[in-house]
Amino acid sequence: MSADVLDLYDHDVEQIFGVLARLQDRARFRRHNYNDFDREIREAFAEIGFTVAVNWHEFEMDGQKQEGAMPEVTVTGRTDPDFVFDKDRQVHEVTKNILDIPGETGVLKTDPETLKRFMDGNGGGHAHGHGHRH
Repeated sequence: MSADVLDLYDHDVEQIFGVLARLQDRARFRRHNYNDFDREIREAFAEIGFTVAVNWHEFEMDGQKQEGAMPEVTVTGRTDPDFVFDKDRQVHEVTKNILDIPGETGVLKTDPETLKRFMDGNGGGHAHGHGHRH
């Protein structure tokens, strides 16, 4: 079963930002071999369960080719092919506010229009508020 790369738990987001911050610090303070650093990036994300695409942008200034300090990194999937996203776990993580978003503990916000469509049966659910069909 293939998982949608957008199905991220809050703790995943926290881990991804942590890896990015660590890699940016390494890139900022020293020169590196791009092949080795590319491998380091891929391995760092694999350690937290993700596959990534690494895009090294080349650019020029005044006709002189420049080296970029940090590539564009895109999460493309998970390393576990059997991963199944647990929506209840994500609800738990959001209500516990593990990302420490100010004022968000215990809160799941829903756009009023989306909620209205859902309750009216136009959003994949039906009037008694759950998403399966009878």
